[in-house]
Amino acid sequence: MTTYYLLILVAKLLNCMKTTKKDDLQEKLEEAQHQQDDKKYQELENRITQLEKEKKELEEIAKRSQYEYINLKMDFDRYQRQMKESSASMELDSLLSVVKKFLPFVEDLRKSLETITDEHKEDPLTKGVQMIYNKFLKTLEHLHIKTIDSLWLVPDSFLHEPVSVQPVEDEKLKGKIIKEFERGFMYDKDGEKKVIISAKVIVWQ
Repeated sequence: MTTYYLLILVAKLLNCMKTTKKDDLQEKLEEAQHQQDDKKYQELENRITQLEKEKKELEEIAKRSQYEYINLKMDFDRYQRQMKESSASMELDSLLSVVKKFLPFVEDLRKSLETITDEHKEDPLTKGVQMIYNKFLKTLEHLHIKTIDSLWLVPDSFLHEPVSVQPVEDEKLKGKIIKEFERGFMYDKDGEKKVIISAKVIVWQ
């Protein structure tokens, strides 16, 4: 009888040990599973952090590139504008340089026409010279070059160059231009004015 109970006790003990081992194994499996899950979660978190960092870096690069592009475009637009203005200025300077060379001939024609007497004004030669002179003036007008007004005005240092004075008793006429010794010309377009040849004038004093 004693042996029988002893065997039962041993059997229960063995069964209990098996159950305990089984429970321990299950617990260890669950713990390993949790550790594995924690590891995957940590790896995922690290990956997300890395991606967010890379995204931020790319955004910074994009912002910097956009800023540099805007600055580059502004510099290019400024360069184009400067080149256009420089080109226009060079073209104008070249034009005025050429015009200045033949303006004395235009002035010579004007003086020649002023010296012609009334009896010769209808001569074919006189009319031919007058026609050439008029064409010169129209061409100059087309190039935005006009004569400088002088008579009866007070001399302007920008436009007029007094070469002589004549006495006058009338106080109202003193200091005013009485005659053009040589006519002046200036370029005048869209508010831009440049004196090509200043008018040489005689002033009442």
